[in-house]
Amino acid sequence: MEDGSRERRVRDKTSTWFGFVEDSLYVVVALALSIAGLILFGYSIYTFVNDASESSLSSSILELLDNLLLVFIVTELIHTIRAIIDEKVLLAEPFLVVGIVAAIRRLIVVSAEVKNLVGTPDFSDAMLEIGLLTGTGLLLTLAVFLLRHTSHSEPRPSHEPD
Repeated sequence: MEDGSRERRVRDKTSTWFGFVEDSLYVVVALALSIAGLILFGYSIYTFVNDASESSLSSSILELLDNLLLVFIVTELIHTIRAIIDEKVLLAEPFLVVGIVAAIRRLIVVSAEVKNLVGTPDFSDAMLEIGLLTGTGLLLTLAVFLLRHTSHSEPRPSHEPD
């Protein structure tokens, strides 16, 4: 009987220790993402201000939008890590949202580049990529919709409304 109690204490301590290590790694990853996001945000604004006079306004805005969507993706990943630390649960929905934003980001870039590809062999590849990105975005959106409207599909964090 004493062996079972001792084994349980060892398992509890081991579980607690690994939980601490896991949370520590999540925090380190979130800090690294935060630093990268802040640097990227600052670089995006700096580049936009400096390049606005040298290149066309539309290309400068497109590059700014592209970089800011990347900052948004990093921010969403930080939010996901925070939710994992708070709730001790890994949810699929935040990763699906990141996928949607990534698809939209690439779709915007390819759409802006396609005007220069008209009449070239690369035009059909760009059109195919636009179609695949659109389909991917729609499928990921459908997956988010199904997750939100399916009962007991995955645990809901306490900080989000039912």
